[in-house]
Amino acid sequence: MLYGGVLQSAGVSAVILSFGIFPAFIDYVNLEQAMNYSTALSYIFQDKDWLKKTVLGGFCLFIAVFSGILFFAAFFSIGYYVNVLRNVMKGEDKPLPEWDNNWSKFFTDGLMGALILFVYFIVIGGLGAIIIVNFALSDMEDYERVLGIIFTALGILVGLTIMGNLGLMRFAATNDFAAAFRLPEISQLLKNDFGNFVTIVLFTSLLNAMLFLAGLGVFSPFTNFWGYLVQAHLFGQFAAQQKNSALPAVPSVASLKNVMP
Repeated sequence: MLYGGVLQSAGVSAVILSFGIFPAFIDYVNLEQAMNYSTALSYIFQDKDWLKKTVLGGFCLFIAVFSGILFFAAFFSIGYYVNVLRNVMKGEDKPLPEWDNNWSKFFTDGLMGALILFVYFIVIGGLGAIIIVNFALSDMEDYERVLGIIFTALGILVGLTIMGNLGLMRFAATNDFAAAFRLPEISQLLKNDFGNFVTIVLFTSLLNAMLFLAGLGVFSPFTNFWGYLVQAHLFGQFAAQQKNSALPAVPSVASLKNVMP
């Protein structure tokens, strides 16, 4: 979900907005269900093959970004992200899956993930474009028109960040493409723990923005892929806690379906 896509763009915008939003939602953070950020940042290095796994994911993004015509290579990275998310939900000790013999699964999950992001981009982006056009054609003062367009654009990116992540979370939990668009269940996830969700969005947005700069553009697919794995772990924790709060049980995709239909 990845490099150069909806979530990356929205991430930078979320960082810009974070200083104004943070005080408004901090009181809603459920400290009893706070995410384990240290584990999310360190679990990758506990896998003996972490370097190979992260380099392969970054290389797929690199090919997709810089080759143009081979954009579909990003599907492998998106699929890997979805599977890490799913493994964290299941409580796997080693969330990083093996690349060997899983390429077709990663491609399929990545294709579904990319379609989820694309649908939300069309819907949210389309609505935002209508609003922007109305601002552009309005009789407002120039500065009012410009501010309206800027804030609408930022709102689009933030909306894509939120809905894209929730959609991928639902798909990872249920393995059902349609589940990514069931708004009642999606809204329930936000209602259950809005503060922690937004905290994750802001943290990973800042992290991925810094990793993009650290990669100097050319190496950013590799540095950002590591950031996306951190992001997958945090959202996996979030989804698992929604399940556990409703039905304490051994984590599994099947049990997640009971609470994330």
